[in-house]
Amino acid sequence: MSIALPKKAEVVIIGGGIAGCSIAYHLTKRGVKDVVVLERKQLTCGTTWHAAGLVSMLWPTPTLTKLAEYSHELYASLEAETGQATGYKRIGSLSMARTEERMEELRRTASMGAAFGVESEFISNARLQEIYPGINTDGVIGCLYIAKDGQTNPIDTTMALAKGARMGGALIQENTKVEDIIVEHGQAVGVRTDQGTIMANKVVLAGGLWSRDFAQDLGIDLPLYACEHFYVVTEEINDLTPRPVLRDFDKGVYFKEDAGKMLVGWFEHNAKGLPMSRIAEDFCFDQFECDMEHIEEYLMRGLETFPTLGEVGIRTWFNGPESFTADNLHLLGPTPELDNFWVACGMNSKGIGAGGGMGKLMADWIIDGYPSGDITDCDVRRHHPAQRTDDYVQERIPEALGHTYAMHWPFYQYHTARNKQLSPIHQALTDAGACFGEVGAYERPNWFAKPGQKPAYEYSYKRQNWFANYAAEHMAMRNSVGMVDMSSFGKFAVTGKDALASLQHISAADIDVPVGKLVYTQWLNTRGGIEADLTVARMDDERFWVVTGIGSFNRDWWHLNKNLQGSDVQVTNVSQDFACLSVQGPNARKTLQKIADTDISNAGFAFSTGRYANIAGVKCWLQRISYVGELGWEIMVPAADATKLFAAIHQAGAEFELANVGLHALNSLRLEKGFRHWGHDIASEDNLLQAGLSFTAKPDAKDFIGKQAFLQQKSAGLPERRLVQFKLHNPEPLLYHNEPILMNGDYVGYLTSGMYGHAVGAAIGMGYVNIPNLSKDAIATANFSIEVAQQHCPAQASLQGFYDPAGERMKG
Repeated sequence: MSIALPKKAEVVIIGGGIAGCSIAYHLTKRGVKDVVVLERKQLTCGTTWHAAGLVSMLWPTPTLTKLAEYSHELYASLEAETGQATGYKRIGSLSMARTEERMEELRRTASMGAAFGVESEFISNARLQEIYPGINTDGVIGCLYIAKDGQTNPIDTTMALAKGARMGGALIQENTKVEDIIVEHGQAVGVRTDQGTIMANKVVLAGGLWSRDFAQDLGIDLPLYACEHFYVVTEEINDLTPRPVLRDFDKGVYFKEDAGKMLVGWFEHNAKGLPMSRIAEDFCFDQFECDMEHIEEYLMRGLETFPTLGEVGIRTWFNGPESFTADNLHLLGPTPELDNFWVACGMNSKGIGAGGGMGKLMADWIIDGYPSGDITDCDVRRHHPAQRTDDYVQERIPEALGHTYAMHWPFYQYHTARNKQLSPIHQALTDAGACFGEVGAYERPNWFAKPGQKPAYEYSYKRQNWFANYAAEHMAMRNSVGMVDMSSFGKFAVTGKDALASLQHISAADIDVPVGKLVYTQWLNTRGGIEADLTVARMDDERFWVVTGIGSFNRDWWHLNKNLQGSDVQVTNVSQDFACLSVQGPNARKTLQKIADTDISNAGFAFSTGRYANIAGVKCWLQRISYVGELGWEIMVPAADATKLFAAIHQAGAEFELANVGLHALNSLRLEKGFRHWGHDIASEDNLLQAGLSFTAKPDAKDFIGKQAFLQQKSAGLPERRLVQFKLHNPEPLLYHNEPILMNGDYVGYLTSGMYGHAVGAAIGMGYVNIPNLSKDAIATANFSIEVAQQHCPAQASLQGFYDPAGERMKG
């Protein structure tokens, strides 16, 4: 029954699926009663209703694993609280492996889960057949069993959340279409519907696959795209006993027993994109025609795994819409383009499993102004503008869907939506044998092939085909000289009389330095968390350059623009106007002094300074700084002259065998030094004390965002967690990230970064050790190990990098 809409609400939520109802439920739990949920048709009618309802304990990332853990806790208690049945039960899950590489992946996943208390075990084929009668185990070499995994009924669970929200005071209104958002002075202040207008302090878009089109009308490009998603449900199968969810990853197929019938679904490698033009205006619990030619291969694979399917009929041939993102991670949080406007979409077939945790996190974020946990990899601000275009999402997202059950190889590169952003020297890099990787839609050289070698990945969890190439690049920079194309840097020119005041307000470090000085700084939030990690160059009294990584480009751009001070300050994105060539290594000075018309001696060009200079006849901004811990310079060169300069540097460095160096080597070089990477090692939920970066803050010099929080954290003494470097004793195992850290036999954290340290002769990594008041002496005397695919590998621990910890080489 329709109820008259209120004139005003604290929060209006658009969308009545699992996301919208969970957020409403959790807002009321926090005491926000004035909540309105608006659903265009009926609750769950978009995507939620046809979900498989899997509630797994273990997900590919720590963030998703934490969301799922809470979902289990919530779903187990909802029926008792609301009286609405949910169908939640813990039936367990089985994940099969048919190759040694898949076994390695499952072992690594099980290890990550152990760090979060997820219990799992590998079982024999005989045990698998006991648990799952009728299964064909031919070709199965291992199986991961998680006894506490669960499943739930998506519609009933959503209805329980809706009922709980209503019990808490929320209004949930069906058959009410939101037609547009009311915007005043850059803020969302309400919604217009076909039933009337509601003003609101905050508006949340949880509209599932409709979210991209809805947001585009507001100038917000969400990297979201719908695909067709298929499954079948059999007729009743005699003697089909309740059993765990079964995933046959190598065949791309999953099985779920449901009231004596079997649901069989898949994530096909050639997924079918679904443009919104195919979604009818009155879409409600609708389905699409089942493309038999498209699904036949996967149906046959399911028949091979569970032959009983061939003995029964199919009751339901299902094809429905599902929305996905380019990286298979959610889109959550406030949008930078429009204040007081939030999104919660892009569930990637994980909406039921993550829905409970996501709803709590979003409610906490809306009320407190920050999320109740690290959400960096799901933050809606993470994508570069080039990743949010129609072309990019339509090309990439169907491939991303197919990657759900594919091998999650280290350093995997997608094939679609490539060459969207190119370096000014892209062709020269190609000619030099570059094998490119994509970050932020930008093509970057990850490693360089030798003559006669194909610049292409051959994936493995062990040493991949480029391991020797990148080892040579790494050591060239340590022993002689190498050049990295860093043109993907975000470069923002900040100018005007109020430029300095703005950067002082935002930056923890002191930016009021002489012209030509570089400042390494963090931008903090009011809680002292690290919002950005970057370099500021003072190029003139009223002109600065902010240089940041491509992965944090969008966040940093908006953070800067939203915190400007005064009226005379301008910010210009000059990222595409300049290339950046980084020349690093003991022979970097000898190389550049041949072609630079400025004094680059140690006395004439101090570390952490920059100046304009002609290099090979090209006027450039030359700055002495290093992300690899060696003597070196970054050269900001006009894009039109970059190829000319690239060739000139190679010619000058020929006698020193100057090497082209890719981003893989850059990563291992910076890890040997213990240099942090924003988004991996540091983010908005980590503070300077925890990250070992408190030396950068200058609270005695000036005020800045987060100063009071920083001073309180500093006065509290040793933090409750610390970022620690690790080096394995055994030179054979490889580290990537998410491997658990054990201290004296107990799980105390996981690695945020990992790579092979060629100059130190073993894999290295860093990660937070979650032990309060952990001193340097305690670290030195403890027994540390890193768990790699369920094997405990003894490791040396240090608060400093393992290579040149005093930094003498880059300052010499």
